[in-house]
Amino acid sequence: MTIELLVPMFVKAQLAASGAVLLVLTLRLPARRLIGAELGYHLWTLVPIAALASLFPTLPQLRQSLDAPSGLISTLSHLRAPVMHLALPMAIVWLTGAVATAAVFSLGQWRFAQKARQGLAGPAITGFWPHMVVPSDYAERFSVEERGFIRAHERAHMTRQDLSASLLMAAFQVACWFNPLMHAAVACARLDQELACDARVIAQHPKSRRRYAETLLKAHGRGWTSPLACALALGGKHPLEVRLAMLGVRKISVRRDLWGVFAIGLLAVVIAAGLWTLSPV
Repeated sequence: MTIELLVPMFVKAQLAASGAVLLVLTLRLPARRLIGAELGYHLWTLVPIAALASLFPTLPQLRQSLDAPSGLISTLSHLRAPVMHLALPMAIVWLTGAVATAAVFSLGQWRFAQKARQGLAGPAITGFWPHMVVPSDYAERFSVEERGFIRAHERAHMTRQDLSASLLMAAFQVACWFNPLMHAAVACARLDQELACDARVIAQHPKSRRRYAETLLKAHGRGWTSPLACALALGGKHPLEVRLAMLGVRKISVRRDLWGVFAIGLLAVVIAAGLWTLSPV
């Protein structure tokens, strides 16, 4: 498989993923109210599903390949001509940007690790073998009850494999460094990830909403974080306002949970089927 073939496939995956991002950005707020923060967060799985589905041969391509003696590759040959003379320069530009973006993320993670050693980072979980990082004044700043909330929140991240999800988000940002939609999507997805963990903690401590909110306020705006870590408190005023507001939302019923799972699954099937049947190339 040559660069001339890989470039149009990459562009096609970008378009499919961008369309899925726009769909999720449209649905995430009503979904959060209807099916809850935990299931609402799973809407973001539609983005990689759309990108992967776009890479498979489409129905028009399969039909064309039946009439072409050279097989399926001949159905993609018309994609090569427009990018033949631009494929290599485009690949070089993309690789340069991807390496630079990866370097920025790596530097951010290194700085986070340094600050963690100095007791200036956290509460957060980080690392390929997840472990909890806390600031040096952790025991003084947070009460025993608040430390219990923090441990429950970080355990929720570990149980849900959110560090792996954050790594995948960072990989998408590296691969799609030129696409502002992807960076906006990751910012929203990380907030939705925190809301999902908040919802799980509140489900375990339904009578402690106020105390949990106070814990978030204490942790907010203190310490360093990293795109590859899951911190208790994200920076910025707006995310904290959203998280505090969501603590008052009533628990979603099992019936609505099931409807939510069905709706997300149906959306994934519709997106994959739509890309397979309706995509012209």
